[in-house]
Amino acid sequence: MPTIGGKKAAILCLLEILRRYSDIDHPLSMHQLIHYLHQNYGISAERKSVSRNISLLLEMGMDISTYEENHRGYFLREREFDNLELRILIDSVMTSRYIPESDAKRLIHKLESLGSIYFRHQVRHVHSLPSWPHQHNKAFFFNLDLINEAIDLGQKISFTYNQYGTDGRLHPVRRNFIVSPYALIAANTQYYLVANYAKYDNLSHYRVDQITEITILPEENRPIRELPHCPDAIDIGKYAQEHFLMYGGAPERVVLKMDISCAGDVVDVFGANAQMQPLDETHMKVILNVAPEGIRYFIWQFGWHCEVLEPASLRNTIREDLESIMEKYREN
Repeated sequence: MPTIGGKKAAILCLLEILRRYSDIDHPLSMHQLIHYLHQNYGISAERKSVSRNISLLLEMGMDISTYEENHRGYFLREREFDNLELRILIDSVMTSRYIPESDAKRLIHKLESLGSIYFRHQVRHVHSLPSWPHQHNKAFFFNLDLINEAIDLGQKISFTYNQYGTDGRLHPVRRNFIVSPYALIAANTQYYLVANYAKYDNLSHYRVDQITEITILPEENRPIRELPHCPDAIDIGKYAQEHFLMYGGAPERVVLKMDISCAGDVVDVFGANAQMQPLDETHMKVILNVAPEGIRYFIWQFGWHCEVLEPASLRNTIREDLESIMEKYREN
């Protein structure tokens, strides 16, 4: 470890020692503070100088519990994130399909470093990272950054759009695809680009992990207000709720008859955006404002526990879906 000199450096090194080695269950004695300063940074310090530096850190607003206060030792009482918050963030990264495995590993190590060395022993479960499904587009974060930049600049982008093949790899299905990007939405464990393809007057969705060879073009975006039924800006939360599974189409009033036992599932998916009204002791009416194409998959999921009441067009679509499914299972 190289030797670090200077009074200011000693203060910063002392703060880093408290961050790394101390917490409420592991207070550091004055002897330990002096030991870590010398071992990690080559700084020789006396008790008085360490005590003086701790006082300076307290004056700077650092929340440090002192020996005089707790009669146990010195520890950093307040951190940017507590252990539970770090655990939640790490689990979120680990289970996010849209983050490539190598990037997820790097992010998890960064989050671990925000806690003490004792916290790192609590997250040994991250060794299971390879068991979680993650996409393989290594340019994902670079593409995300370029799309954000294009949205901020109000300029079009071109890219190659891909699909996964039976080999589990991306294969191009369309090159030099040019769109006007408006928003990025995290939904269904994936990131989606909301954009307009110039040939049509609607919004379309593209999974960012399936985008490669992206370029920001000098051409300005098509104003979103020119598209039918589109506001000047997208309310991302509302838009994601109205487009279940990120299927396109204009939102419509959809009324379902469902078992009351499914109320928890409705809340899980739609939250406060769903109106639920009891019909009898076992059934309820569910009123939604969603794009019909996506809600089909929600309806199929609950099968005989769900019936479409409105609109008639969606009811007919579900009937046709069921007839098509039955045809596949008819005996020869």
